[in-house]
Amino acid sequence: MRKTILSLAILSILFAGSYLFYDFKINKTKKEYFKPLRPKDFDPKAFIQLFTERYKEDSKLNFVTMTGEFPDNWVKPQDVEYLISIMYSKQKCCGYMNIFSSNMLTDNAEVGGFAIIFLNSYISKTKINLGLNSNPKTDIESIKKIEKWHQQI
Repeated sequence: MRKTILSLAILSILFAGSYLFYDFKINKTKKEYFKPLRPKDFDPKAFIQLFTERYKEDSKLNFVTMTGEFPDNWVKPQDVEYLISIMYSKQKCCGYMNIFSSNMLTDNAEVGGFAIIFLNSYISKTKINLGLNSNPKTDIESIKKIEKWHQQI
């Protein structure tokens, strides 16, 4: 009789302990891990806004690290007017750096440079490819081509 009571007590303690351990494991707070930025999570306006907000003039390392590729047709027709309005901008912003890049460029980009790349992608209906690092600058010749295209539509 003592053996059965003792074994029932041990079993109930084991079951209660395992349930509490299981419950603690499920309900413990989950840590927020760093989620890498992806181009597909942004539209052109949000992309440029992020790159201008993160720019610090006194820092040598002005870049935003992203992973993944730009989706097909990333620039939408409603983005064109905004991009045209900023393509002349020489405002400095962070450069683009792919998460797999081993180079850290100290040069900075210009808002107009990104706008030109995005508009050229829209015009030619090609996928945006910034490579491993990109610090585009505003280019007058590219702007003239875009303006010519814009007047024709």
